[in-house]
Amino acid sequence: MRVRWALGVLLFALCAGGVSGTAAPPGGPATILVAASTRDAVEEIAKRFRERTGTPVRVVPGPSSGLAAQILAGAPADVFLSANRAWAEKVRAEGLALEMLPLLGNDLVIVVPKGNPARVKAPADLTGIRVKRVALAGEKVPAGIYADQALQSLGLRERLVAEKKIVRGQDVRMALTFVERGEAEAGIVYATDAKISREVETAYVFPASAYQDKIVYPAMLLRGSQGNPAARAFFDFLFLSEAARVFAKYGFIRIE
Repeated sequence: MRVRWALGVLLFALCAGGVSGTAAPPGGPATILVAASTRDAVEEIAKRFRERTGTPVRVVPGPSSGLAAQILAGAPADVFLSANRAWAEKVRAEGLALEMLPLLGNDLVIVVPKGNPARVKAPADLTGIRVKRVALAGEKVPAGIYADQALQSLGLRERLVAEKKIVRGQDVRMALTFVERGEAEAGIVYATDAKISREVETAYVFPASAYQDKIVYPAMLLRGSQGNPAARAFFDFLFLSEAARVFAKYGFIRIE
């Protein structure tokens, strides 16, 4: 990591044209496909990158499953930040990755509307009569996969399905929106999603042992970025201390 940090600093300095940042990397802009849960953090990092280099970065958020499918179908993109390894590995298996490294970690939590009207304090409370709907991300979306694993490990998933309590959002941000609007009494999202919302509060934090797959966000430099130095510069910028501070502000755990 120290070597990557040093190389990143050198490359960033070259691309930024020194302190003034007047010289932009040739070949830009760069297109970055990012898991919906990272949107706010990456957009802020992209803004800082543009201020330093003069090169804009197009941030395209969405469910990791859908973004991976777009890449596999040939959609133009330079960097992919997935919310789990599985979808990133599918892209790499097709020979579309130049480089892939673990970047971030996260926690899984139960969120409720402010005031917690259904009085949810633990996963078992989701089966109570006060809870009519539990919002999850889609079954193929990483946040939805982690949530299903957590509920399954606690012996709750089948009951919630049988009681028709589970509602699915396209991605984790839509699951959060259901809770924010009061359309679900509870939802299972990332801790970082709960952190950015003023309309919900965290009722419970799942231990990592509750879901079999560790929550890891790999960052991938895609083969389509070849010939675009701005893409490489931004990929390396994601691993520098300035980006790390932004990720920390949004509640992400940097993987060293």
